[in-house]
Amino acid sequence: MFSITRRNFLLSSAAGATVGFGPTLKAFAQDPVLKVGVVHQGPIADLGWEAFHARAWRALEANSGGKIKVTVLDNVQQAQDAERVFRQLATQGHQLVMGTTFSQYATLRKLAPTLPKTRFECCAGIAPLENLGVYEARSYEGTYLTGIAAGKMTKSNVLGWVGAFPVPQVIYGMNAFLLGARSVNPNVVCKLIWANAWSDPAKEKDAVNALVSQGADVLSGSPNTPVQGLAAEEKGVWSIGSSGDFSSFVKKKQLTSFDLDWTAAYAEAAKGVMDGTWKAQSKWRGLGPSGFVKMTTQSPELPEDVRKLMADKEKAIIDGKFHPFSGEIKDQSGKVRVAAGANLPDDQLRGMDWLVEGIQGQLPRT
Repeated sequence: MFSITRRNFLLSSAAGATVGFGPTLKAFAQDPVLKVGVVHQGPIADLGWEAFHARAWRALEANSGGKIKVTVLDNVQQAQDAERVFRQLATQGHQLVMGTTFSQYATLRKLAPTLPKTRFECCAGIAPLENLGVYEARSYEGTYLTGIAAGKMTKSNVLGWVGAFPVPQVIYGMNAFLLGARSVNPNVVCKLIWANAWSDPAKEKDAVNALVSQGADVLSGSPNTPVQGLAAEEKGVWSIGSSGDFSSFVKKKQLTSFDLDWTAAYAEAAKGVMDGTWKAQSKWRGLGPSGFVKMTTQSPELPEDVRKLMADKEKAIIDGKFHPFSGEIKDQSGKVRVAAGANLPDDQLRGMDWLVEGIQGQLPRT
């Protein structure tokens, strides 16, 4: 793996340097080693969103038998820097370039058609182009299962959710969390507080304290740090790792968790480029063998019957016998959003902008 800072990469690129990967695209076509570029928006950490991607490209290179070399740049936060970095990776011989976040999608959608010899993939992108594939996790499948645990373990019948931003991925995760809880405990409600940040320890801790003061005794949410779990543990209430397994930090009060596993997305893209079968696709996967959602730790205090409930429902989801957004489902106003016996279509899930009945809190007004 070849890692370089954003600043040094941009400086060397502007000076015409090759940053260690100098062959032209014509020369690269004869190179038996596939060069893969990966661009992280934030710094690579041990846990959370950036860590999930780091695990995937590390596994890709480690399992390639020397046939794949990965160039990684992190902390590329500005759109103009991202465009320059993606372009330089492409022109310096990286036939596959991976974007790691929805924030890069607009840049790649603009850039990809101008670099037709390069194959791009963007995590959480909306729609593919001829040389731009997209991949996303059905994280709501994980939050539904953790909701079952929360619904069984709550004593107050009040759950709490710390929202990062009101984007569909956060909204459908929160909605599925409550639907899972209500599948085993119809009396439960979920209070919502927005942190308006993916990572802001002060805001996360304040949100947790506010939710606990309102009676919540099982907390989940979408920020990418263990802060909310630690804050919940200080208050003596359960937390759920719905953006990663934080049990190495939250020693006693993490109830259950799941990770996002992008290993298959990276491996399939690289294999396709190497054997000439790559084509732009939209991959949206949840639980299962080649899925992007993996259930992880469970507290020893989680009863065996609850574990079985979760395992049975997980199998039903994987087998296609159950959909977390199967009706009847009403929104906060009482309007039926999913009819009895129907499943919410994927296009409506991807654009979800409403909260299910039982969520106590509002979406910010635009």
